[in-house]
Amino acid sequence: MREVAGSVLDLAVKREHCDFVEDIAARIPLYMICSMMGVPEPDWERLFTSSRQAFGAGDPMTRRFAHLEIMGYFEDLAAVKAANPADDLVSVLVAGEIEGKRISRDEVILNCDNLFVGGAENTRMAAAGGMLAFLEHPEQWALLVEDPALLPTAVEEVLRWTSTPTHIMRTASRPAEIHGRRIEAGDLVTLWIPSANRDEEVFADPERFDVRRQPNRHLSLGFGEHFCVGSMLARVEIRLLYQELIERSIGIELDGEPVRLDSIVVNGLERLPVKLVPGRS
Repeated sequence: MREVAGSVLDLAVKREHCDFVEDIAARIPLYMICSMMGVPEPDWERLFTSSRQAFGAGDPMTRRFAHLEIMGYFEDLAAVKAANPADDLVSVLVAGEIEGKRISRDEVILNCDNLFVGGAENTRMAAAGGMLAFLEHPEQWALLVEDPALLPTAVEEVLRWTSTPTHIMRTASRPAEIHGRRIEAGDLVTLWIPSANRDEEVFADPERFDVRRQPNRHLSLGFGEHFCVGSMLARVEIRLLYQELIERSIGIELDGEPVRLDSIVVNGLERLPVKLVPGRS
């Protein structure tokens, strides 16, 4: 991960002016999940392009076809791994069994899609959204530069602050009453994660971005049996990115207006134009 983060930052620094979302935050998690899933390195850029089209702003049909292209790619890759298994996640899924029954082809493809999207997109948006938060609260970045031991709590605050998955829907298993609202068994209930992560009953001064915040029981990575399978990977990738920026003394300045995604599914940035200044963290 350090090698990937380092090489991505080296290229960005050479450009000096870049889009933090596309040139930095998007590439590190995507390259890592491709590596873990067994995607051949020559195909990484192809999936990077499809991913940007599928989950960026733009025409809905373009997004839909790009997502179908991603699933089609993993359908082909699953067939390759079935014939020539290797030490990667797609090979594990292809050979997987549940209670003695092989995982179906559709289940393999959908799990590949879930791993790829979860492994690439949410980390990208959290890392980029966190960088914007640091640019808007430079005193918090200064705390990290002064004391990198704060990185673990800083990552948790970035996850809370950005709340990249906007909502999840669940079916009530039994009747309940929440703040005077009656919910019956079988009702569909939507949890809005950005709201939950700013609950005044849970978080002191929730509208304050604070890298020292403890405790920090955010719901950005789910909870209970619905906890994100890639939670530790996301945390490590975000931490390493910020750590590399600090250790390399790379200063970052806004170089234009940030542009947010037009989406109710994911909460994040489409573009974050920045200028990288080596030697001035």
